[in-house]
Amino acid sequence: MAQLSEIDLQVMWNRLIAVVEEQAQTLLRTAFSPIVREAGDLSAGVFDRQGNMLAQAVTGTPGHVNSMAESVKHFIREFPVETMKQGDIYITNDPWMGTGHLNDFVLTTPAFHKSKLVGLFSCTSHL
Repeated sequence: MAQLSEIDLQVMWNRLIAVVEEQAQTLLRTAFSPIVREAGDLSAGVFDRQGNMLAQAVTGTPGHVNSMAESVKHFIREFPVETMKQGDIYITNDPWMGTGHLNDFVLTTPAFHKSKLVGLFSCTSHL
């Protein structure tokens, strides 16, 4: 594998942050919950196939980040990446699976490139 230059890495990092920030801003703009719209009680992130967080949005509540990451790992344990399909959406509000409390919902969707799962997007919001 070829080494990437520092410039290439910075461009890719900025793009990754822009993607999750757009994810969070979309959730903020379209939320029905005033707690999400007005207080920004949400989080958004992108994860690798093993459930490691690659990037998180600046918009949102930092407290959701760890619980969202735990939920993603729970989804991967319950639904191995080899079984995930395009169009799948995993959702939970179970505090023991990582949401923190019943009013927080985590949604996770697998992301595919050329029919191969390359990562997962996840978001948390307070309803």
